[in-house]
Parts: sequence; C-alpha cells; structure tokens
Amino acid sequence: MFCLHSLRIYRHLLWISLIASICFQASAQTIPDTTRLSYGEEEILTPEADAQLRVQAEDRSLWKLGLNNFTVSNSLLGRGQYYTRYGFHLAYERRLKSPAWTVLAELSPALTHYRPALGADLDRGLSMRAQVAGRYYYNTERRLRLGKNTTNFSANYIALALGAGTGLDRPARDTPFYFLTNNTRSIATDVAIVYGLQRRLGRYGFIDANIGVSNLLSSPWRTISITNSLRIGLAIGSQSATNYSPRVIPVDTDESLKPKAYAGFQLGAYLYRVRYSDTNPYRGTNLPPKAGVGTYSQEILMPYAYVGYYVQPRLAVQVGMQRQREEFRVTPARFPGLLSRDSITNKNDLALPVMLRYSLTRSFLKRWQFDVVAGLVPHWSSVRFQEQEFVDEQLTNEYGFRRSAFGVHASAGLNASYGFGRRRRLQATTEWVLTKDLRSEFQSSEPLQWGLSFIGLRYRFGYR
Repeated sequence: MFCLHSLRIYRHLLWISLIASICFQASAQTIPDTTRLSYGEEEILTPEADAQLRVQAEDRSLWKLGLNNFTVSNSLLGRGQYYTRYGFHLAYERRLKSPAWTVLAELSPALTHYRPALGADLDRGLSMRAQVAGRYYYNTERRLRLGKNTTNFSANYIALALGAGTGLDRPARDTPFYFLTNNTRSIATDVAIVYGLQRRLGRYGFIDANIGVSNLLSSPWRTISITNSLRIGLAIGSQSATNYSPRVIPVDTDESLKPKAYAGFQLGAYLYRVRYSDTNPYRGTNLPPKAGVGTYSQEILMPYAYVGYYVQPRLAVQVGMQRQREEFRVTPARFPGLLSRDSITNKNDLALPVMLRYSLTRSFLKRWQFDVVAGLVPHWSSVRFQEQEFVDEQLTNEYGFRRSAFGVHASAGLNASYGFGRRRRLQATTEWVLTKDLRSEFQSSEPLQWGLSFIGLRYRFGYR
C-alpha cells in the first residue's frame, strides 16, 4: 500500500516538473522589446551668404587739389634767364562704366615771371595749363585680392594725355609736359603717353607720379622727348559707387574667351622710298630739304594708328594710317634796293599699311606676346612750293608749283608686346620692320628701308 502511494506521489511530481519545464521554455522563447528612446536638440544653422567681392567702398569720382605747382628761380635755364611759377593744380577724376577706366580733367593756374636774357624786360602775368587724360588702372583687381587699398583710385595706370598751355594775352611759357623758352604763340599743345601710380597719403593726402614720352604738337619741329610729372596735395571730395559689384573670373576660366578685334597706335619713325621727277622746278640752285626732286627716303614720325580684326585665334587683318605734315619757311633779311625772296614749302605724306599679323605666342593670356607682321604699304607724297620776291618791301613777283608721288612698299617685321590686366586687354608694344619699294628691283646697292616703333599701346576688345 505504501508502495502504491509512493508511486502516485512520484507521478504527480513528474507532471509538475513537466509543466514547469514547458512554462520555462515558453518564457525563454518570448521576443524581448527592442524599442529604445533617445532625445537631442536640433541646431538651426544660418545659411552661408556669398562672400562680397569688394569689402572696400569704391569711389566713383574724386576731386584733387595739387599743392606743388610752383617753381622757384631756375638757374638751369642759363645765365641771365629767370623764371618762377606759383600756383596750384585742380583736378577731377571719374570712373567710366568699367571701373578700370577713368577720365581726368585738370586746370593749373599760376602767376609767372619770365626773363629770357640778362637785361631783358621781366614778363609777368597769369598763365594757365590744362590737360584731359584717359587712364587705365590695370592692377586694381590684383590689389584687391591681395587686400590692398583700391579706394580713391589707388593703383597703377597707363594714360594718354592731351595738354595745353596759354599765357592768356602773352606767349605760352609751359604746357603740362614742356617748358617753352622762345615760344611766340599764345597757346601751345602737347600729347603724352605715360605710366604712373596714384596712392593715398593718410586720410586726406594723395600722390600722383608718372613718366613717359611726349610730343609738342604746336611746334613745327619734331619734339618727341621723355617727360614726367608729379602731383602732391589733398583729396578734397569723392562720390561712392554703391551699385558697383563686378564679378571676378579666375584666369583659367577665361581660356575660352578670345579677343575679337583691337586698336592701337605707335610712336616711332618709318622710312619710305619716294620717287619724284628728276627735273628741277625751282628757280636757282638752292633747294629746301627733301623738296620733291629725285629719289630719296622720306621719314614719317607722326603717330601710327591702326585697327585689326582676328579672322583666326592667332591671325588678324590690320589696317593703319601714318600721316605727316611739314612746313619750311625761308625769310631772309631785307635791305633797301636789294631783291629778297620769301618762300614756303609744304610737304604732306600719307601711308596706309595693310598688314597680316600672326601671333607666335599660342595663348593670348601670356603677358609677353610676339607677333610677325607682313603686308603692303601704299604711300602718297606731295610738295607745294610758294615764293615771293620783294624790293623795298614791295611785292614784285610770285612763283609756285605743286608735285606729287605715289609708291607701294612691301613690309615685314616683328612686334613685341607686354599685357596688363586680367585678360591682357591693354598692351604696351614695340615694333621693328623692313620695307622695300616695289617699283624697283632688289639691288644690294639700294638698302632696305626700316621702321621702328619704340613705344605704343594696343587695346583688345570684343571677347567671345
């Protein structure tokens, strides 16, 4: 009986253990909850604004008062001569549509004292000088990228200036680029190409200095010379350009833009062979220099202006003009009862070079460029002579004639240039060519003519 009761107890324990085992396995197979909670703060970032190109206020115009328009007695003029000048410079400079280009107008009134020689009367009075100039500031953007000051036209420039001087009711003694000693005209004019720089001195001061070449236009003689000028004074007023914000494009992105055309001028001397008749049209044996008789070399010194168009990226067609006028006067002393002859000889020369220009430099972005030029140059020359005979201040006879000649020359040479600015729009140029008269066969005894331009400017435009 006891054994039967033990067996039942054992069976109950077995069922209990089996149920417990099943429950434990069920609880072990339950999928745990994997949801996790987290929190944080969202930070709202302010959108980045485009960097401003110009952090400096760009001035559109500027008034300047130069205080160094004075000259104390100058002993360099020679013994017995005396010259003083006391005045000021008043200038106004304004930017054009492109900020790199400006126009400058300047007036320079002064009180002057001049004595041409020892014992001569002292000439005193009011004089006036004036000039109008176009300037190209080629390194403005470079100075801006370097963090340097570009306000108030503080940069380096290349300029073309046209100047004049007047003594009002007296002979003009000076122009913006010349001092005149024996001038008899009341107005004198000049032109100059200069390289200069302008900087600010503190908050209100400025300095403007330049050097270049100039030509006195009002003189019958060729007067090309080295010139310089200096202005030191006060910046007395300016106007800001609030709407100006040009876009700077890196140089490497400009490779696809090529210049379409260009224009320029050069200063120098070009020789052409002139063939007049050998018949002497003058009365007497004395001939004025290069007076239209026979064959000789004619020199043209006036500026050589030209324009060109690129038909290919490195090939351009160019047309230019060279023109020169000369006048020779002979006025001998007159004596009672004796015959005297007054004569005037006017010479005119015109050359129209038609050239092809091929660039030896592959990239137009190189600062140094070398070109080959070749073409034809038609040349016209004419001489007009007038002579009058006087006896006792009475006109007794008149004589005159006019001659002309035409020739065509072949020309070829080398041109070198140095570019300014980001796209090398403005270039300083120099040129050397040889020319040959096509009306005669080439002979070793007849030397080739030459042409030399020692300085010039060329501007390229129409980038595409």
